[in-house]
Amino acid sequence: MAEHKPINWAYPFPSKDTSCTPLQLLTHMAQAKGGFYPTGENGLWHGGVHFDEGTAAAFDQSSVRCIADGEVIAYRIDDRYPVSEFTDDIPRVKRAPFSTGFVLVKHSLQPPPLKNTDGSIVEGQTPPSLTLYSLYMHLLDWAGYQAQANLPRPAFWETKRYTVNTQHDGLSVRAGPSKHTTKLSELSKGTEITIGSAEGEFSKLVSLISGTAQPALSADDEERLPGYVSTSLLKPHSEPAEYDKVVVLDSGVPIKAGDLIGHPGLYQNHNGAAQHMVHVELFSCDDVPAFIARSGAWASRLPDDQNTLLKVYKGASKLIAHREDISAENPPKLSDEGTLVGVDIIIPQALLDGLPASHKIQNTFPAGGRTPASTSSWWRLDGLFADENGNPIDGWLAEQELITTRHSPWEWEGFQCIEETGTPVEKLAYAFNARGLLSADEQHNYRAQISKADGGPIVTLARLYDIADTDNDGVLTSAEIQAALTRPWHAQVLGLLITKYESEWSWNKGKWDELDPLLAAVPGKPNQAWEAEKQRIERLSWWGDLAGRHKVSDDGIAWHISPMLIACSFMADRSFKFTLDIMKGIYPSLLPSRESDLAEIANELNSHLYLYKLDTTLRRTHFFAQILQETGPQLNVEEGFIYKAESLIQIFKYFRNNPKLAKAHGYDTHRGVKADGSRMSQEDFEAIANGAYGGRADLGNGEYSTGDGWKYRGRGLKQLTGRYNYEALTSWHNRLTKHWPAEKDVNFTEQPDLLLTMKYATRSAANFWISNRLYELADKGDCSETVDAITRIVNLNTDSYQARRANFERLWSAQILK
Repeated sequence: MAEHKPINWAYPFPSKDTSCTPLQLLTHMAQAKGGFYPTGENGLWHGGVHFDEGTAAAFDQSSVRCIADGEVIAYRIDDRYPVSEFTDDIPRVKRAPFSTGFVLVKHSLQPPPLKNTDGSIVEGQTPPSLTLYSLYMHLLDWAGYQAQANLPRPAFWETKRYTVNTQHDGLSVRAGPSKHTTKLSELSKGTEITIGSAEGEFSKLVSLISGTAQPALSADDEERLPGYVSTSLLKPHSEPAEYDKVVVLDSGVPIKAGDLIGHPGLYQNHNGAAQHMVHVELFSCDDVPAFIARSGAWASRLPDDQNTLLKVYKGASKLIAHREDISAENPPKLSDEGTLVGVDIIIPQALLDGLPASHKIQNTFPAGGRTPASTSSWWRLDGLFADENGNPIDGWLAEQELITTRHSPWEWEGFQCIEETGTPVEKLAYAFNARGLLSADEQHNYRAQISKADGGPIVTLARLYDIADTDNDGVLTSAEIQAALTRPWHAQVLGLLITKYESEWSWNKGKWDELDPLLAAVPGKPNQAWEAEKQRIERLSWWGDLAGRHKVSDDGIAWHISPMLIACSFMADRSFKFTLDIMKGIYPSLLPSRESDLAEIANELNSHLYLYKLDTTLRRTHFFAQILQETGPQLNVEEGFIYKAESLIQIFKYFRNNPKLAKAHGYDTHRGVKADGSRMSQEDFEAIANGAYGGRADLGNGEYSTGDGWKYRGRGLKQLTGRYNYEALTSWHNRLTKHWPAEKDVNFTEQPDLLLTMKYATRSAANFWISNRLYELADKGDCSETVDAITRIVNLNTDSYQARRANFERLWSAQILK
């Protein structure tokens, strides 16, 4: 059987607070202005979650990202947003835009294969699989992309043209697919072209859309231009195949977790203001309960290292309040006074791994007599638990055998599947009655529907009643459900519901017409706002275009799953850890005496893998493709200043103006040996650094005489250079003291040599990676263009683009960082 590769997961929008835990992200969804999971504010089922103005403070909502590896199977882009007309009470006509743009991605969810003791895969045993679909609704229209020319475009659109994207000069047109062939012409920067097939690092030039070629090129009989151009120096511009129409792709286009889906579109309800919003949904048309049963049975045969979820039970564990004297040397004791945990909660290992080092204590007890060796784990957890009265409690939790339990995500621990048995009119009548919106006559007329909904699947769940019906009046309101979402232990319970019903994207006129009497302002008179809303529902629908294709059901019925909860659970399934062997694979020629440095880098990265945005193979590979070039194969975390005298004059303005100093401090013909026969000294190195970086306003360095060039020379894994950058690192480091509380007020500006230690050398590189959002570029893929895009931010004018691409190719092909 072929090696199975589990799919990666990501959040559709990254958190603005990099220290935010997965369970805290669930509670942020309570800030949405509407569109909660599993029901909306109207009491009807709602299969997804909304990211809108309410959640914008918590998430970076500038662009929408794919939540898991898969393939794009359909999309629709509005040419311009359609507009609904509503008449208000004045009366006045309100024109409300609403985006119908969406992308649908198909995924395959499958547990890892079983393995023999020697690591080989057990033959003849195929893991169960589930087909999932993620939906991203209400995306930016085409007019929005045209108005923002530099806005990135999804890769699954058709690429129709390219722009010459050189830094300074134009782009050479070569006679063949090699830089060593004859130069036929040069395309000016910004020229738009179309290209044909790729050959190595070059592509065949086809046509010139705009811009100039000098000298001019003559097309052949088929109107194709001669020559080849370097693909890496072209910026692609893709466009949808069609507008205002569902585009179904016969062969899905591969997409990875974190890849660009699109951008938030505009949506306005009849009773609100227009806002940018995206609806994200996850569903399956398979038999989900049957899959969960098979997956759970499969999980029981997986090794213990797959148990990446820690379950804490109500009334079983206690939290011990933090004291100043608690440390690794003086851990809490089970006999200490504490508060009994009053809620059930499942904690992903990713959350535990992401805790600051000061919040994790592990004590190893050696074997003695008949007692085997054991490890005691304590976690300081804040903002996750409540006592039996629902009051939040913080403190230290012990992981205890038989008291807490470990689970694999493939067990689907705590999930509940419920099937819809009612109709929209029953749920809407129930919701209206709960909010006190029905008259006595309406309550009488709809009492059958209200009663039926009151006995329906969602409200018969005692746990849901317990957590949401805060006023104990026997009815659930959307406000109560929203309030429940603010508490992680309740938000998780709501997210563990898997619900089956007809999708809101499957147009069924009769189902919505049934609501007409209930929504009529005056009996017998149509509600114009509702009539306009039904027209919207029809235009928003797309299911009919997919029905029966790509395994999408014909009847529009599907199982709906919380997208944030599932991402939270399965991102915890990543058990990657940097090891000494992995680090030696990155630096294969490093001297054995430096292995302790590699181990220190590994420890630092493992402690903050998610904070540093190095939580996928692709991100880690791009990160080290750059770091390798910055440090060299011998892991130099300090910039060297051994320069030939003529190179100093050629590279640095200061030495061009002071050639005598270049000859006095640079080497002659033998590396490290000057013209007078003496070897380069510390004085020479400092003089070169001060000449190279002194007086650089962009770096914040003082003039040559201040010594800032030497003081703020390149250090760390990323070769941090310049006063401004050292100040920025200091500010960043001190903002994140919750991750390293014992290291408050560290000042790299005053102590720049701290970056010569592996811990701080690593943190400085992580800061640059995060601050410049290079992880988002890394998510774009494993092509040379992505490596070049990152290189341009790391070191724009370097001559090492090819070397960095080679670093990436070596690490990626060997899957060292998998």
